[in-house]
Amino acid sequence: MRQQYSSYQECVDFFMEAQKRLPKVFKVENIGKTWEERDIIAVTISHDVEHADVKPALFYTGTLHAREWIGIELAIAFGQHVIDHIDYDPQLISLLERATFYVIPCANPDGFEYSRNHFAFWRKNRRQNPDGSYGVDLNRNFSVGFMPTKDCTSNVYSGPAPFSEPETQALKAFVESHPNITIALDYHSQGNVFFPAHNFIHEDAIDATDLNVLSSNMAEEIRKVSGREYGVHMGKPPTRLISGSGREFYYSLGALALTVEVGSRNISDYVDIMTENIHENIPALMFALSEVPNYVKEDRLPRVENLIAFRVDEREVGLEWQYPEEDVYFEIYRSEHLKGYCQSSNRIGMTKDHKYVDRHIEPATRYYYFIRAVNKVRRIKSPFAPVLGVKTEPLINMFAKELFPLRNEIGYVGEKTLKNRDHFGVNSLFVGISEAKGVCYGVASFSLATIPENALIHSAKISFYPMNRVPVQVERFGEWRVGILDERTVDDLSSFGDIQSAKVLGYVGAPTDSHKLSQGVWRTYHFARQEREILENALKRRKVLFRMQGPDSMPLDRASQLMQWDTGYGPYSGGLHFRPRLEVSYTLDDARIELASQTVFTVSKENFENQSLTVGFDASGYRNFGCIEFDLTQVPDIDNTIISSAYLQLEADSVNSRSVQRFHVEMMKKTCDVCDYANLKSMEVVERIGYDVSVDDIKAHPKQLFIFDRFAIGEMVDSIRAGEKLLFVISSSAEKTVITNQSVTWIDAKRTARPRLVINYIKKRRKAPEMVTNLRYSFENDMIRLDWDKTDNDMRGVIVVKNPFHVPCNPYDGQKLYGGQDNYTYDNFGSSGVPKYYAVFAYDDVPNFSEAAWIEYIPK
Repeated sequence: MRQQYSSYQECVDFFMEAQKRLPKVFKVENIGKTWEERDIIAVTISHDVEHADVKPALFYTGTLHAREWIGIELAIAFGQHVIDHIDYDPQLISLLERATFYVIPCANPDGFEYSRNHFAFWRKNRRQNPDGSYGVDLNRNFSVGFMPTKDCTSNVYSGPAPFSEPETQALKAFVESHPNITIALDYHSQGNVFFPAHNFIHEDAIDATDLNVLSSNMAEEIRKVSGREYGVHMGKPPTRLISGSGREFYYSLGALALTVEVGSRNISDYVDIMTENIHENIPALMFALSEVPNYVKEDRLPRVENLIAFRVDEREVGLEWQYPEEDVYFEIYRSEHLKGYCQSSNRIGMTKDHKYVDRHIEPATRYYYFIRAVNKVRRIKSPFAPVLGVKTEPLINMFAKELFPLRNEIGYVGEKTLKNRDHFGVNSLFVGISEAKGVCYGVASFSLATIPENALIHSAKISFYPMNRVPVQVERFGEWRVGILDERTVDDLSSFGDIQSAKVLGYVGAPTDSHKLSQGVWRTYHFARQEREILENALKRRKVLFRMQGPDSMPLDRASQLMQWDTGYGPYSGGLHFRPRLEVSYTLDDARIELASQTVFTVSKENFENQSLTVGFDASGYRNFGCIEFDLTQVPDIDNTIISSAYLQLEADSVNSRSVQRFHVEMMKKTCDVCDYANLKSMEVVERIGYDVSVDDIKAHPKQLFIFDRFAIGEMVDSIRAGEKLLFVISSSAEKTVITNQSVTWIDAKRTARPRLVINYIKKRRKAPEMVTNLRYSFENDMIRLDWDKTDNDMRGVIVVKNPFHVPCNPYDGQKLYGGQDNYTYDNFGSSGVPKYYAVFAYDDVPNFSEAAWIEYIPK
């Protein structure tokens, strides 16, 4: 297997030959020497390479860690791709005309050759240390966040000082002398994940969305090729972030910087695995190169500012934003993932306006919006505005709840681990199998106490946040799925035996294959009808128990196939924002009220006839109209009532008409007390109710139902709220110009089958609770503390959100800090040195959310 990989000299020879063959496209230069006197080469690839340095550039580094051979192999493969396609590929030609690709194929030649020829697992360079050991971890030897370490034998020994090593000195000098670099990619293995640069303060930077979108777009290019789903993970809380890496150094100089972790092991089988990893990453590199001109450091397009949602309904979201220039248009993208990609497949609109309404989307669903400006003349796009999150309203007759497990009801149990109880409420769920832990199951129990026992579940989904994929060491082996357990068969949540042998009531959604485990991107499992029925049965027991399981065996040459998921608890978790959540949309059985007509009358050209409903054409060919009024005072308090459906029931008593007529019902806005012929024809039609019916329909089915649509129900609600009576008018129409003496009578002489208005409704609060008051901040134990006062007895809790860019416009616009019934919380990981906005949203049982009570935090 190793013989199929290139040596460092073979890499140098390849690029020297490329330069000889295509001297206007390739340029090779030495940028330094290693401890063992090997040249460190840099390769410039561009159209008309002599002018490469005046174009915006992508900077690529490979094999900074000696055992991570993907970097050098991918560099060679991309060089070969250029050689093979530069004569005819219009995309490649255009990219290299507008941008430059700087490649350091192997940033650690000494260590790489030592790994190739002596000890495959070698990671560091080959410096001889004072204690006789060898090597410095070059990815801890850069200046940003440098952390001195004393143990020279450690695999992460950072060296005696920042840039103490000739390799990092060479990289530093090259990058600092090329300010045209706008994007930097550092290729490593393993994990199938993109790690964007971080700022060490656990606050979103203005370019965090750019970093995530670039990563997600590259990941989408990979998925198109192989189906493999790469993750995007910006990092853990500050105590666990790596320091002294090249990525943060390049980022500090103004480049968008990513680390790309490829594959499931450092030195993969070349034929079966490495060739696929290389092949899938070439389109990803092409995409990154296409973005390079958009991030020039001088004269770049301004970023869109203050992107907010001014309206969020069941199926619509209204967006608005600000922009300082006029000669641009805007591209708007929508995703169901916070770290979504932005490509033509999910671009929902383009506009020159500063507003856009996204229509026909799903209710009770989280959406994330991305926007950038485009200058057509300059052929560049702006950086992205910070991503905007929203959640659409549930359907009008639905409730939507988000449930979270308590600390002592989420954890994992291992076959070989001795203290499974200690795994609950801390840090991670380990799911799968390893030599050390044996088979491991994730366990999560959710209380259903806030959902009525008789709820009818419309939709449900459960989501987990994958925080580390590195222990999944085998490509395309095993699957991860979520089962619903019968909690009555489990005596102890922390017992491996109990969890393993528990009765499985069903599995939620489709399982996730190992090559689709994406670190840092939420994995959601959707309930089908059968699983929703199981969940409805669990409502009666007031809790539901889930077991996540992975593979229970491994190939002979592997030690781990274990995925790590965040619990949302513990010091090394991401906190509440990353806690597993169960989302349930439900309704209740309808109550029903049936109203008989209060008044009916027929209006004709010459007459007004009370207690009559004869509709059609008179002897002179004039229309006769049937009018019906209802008294709606019997409808329950409309501010706490939702009308889920309604219909008007009419029963024909006699039919004196041929089949040329059709009949329809209209809701009218009654503008006068006297309903004579002239007034009736001048009244405003609010809406037609249901569909028209033919004479043949009426003869076959004398009882007809005219069903309200959503708009008509809304108009009826407005009438109820205004204390108005509803007026419905039955009219007829026909193809022929003149029709005489044809009609249908819609009420019997004794008025026993009177028209009826049937309303189905549920009890549901319409108005949001009042916002909290007196929001304030203080400092406690070096943390920012937030306090507020409650004002509304109907309030069930609050959600607290922070956003460093603008006042959060809804509870999903920013990082969630707290959800619950307290009147205080802390910003545990936030930096006290960064300005930001905090917002508190009160909610009720629906939930309806109040307006934001907000405060601006300004550091002293």
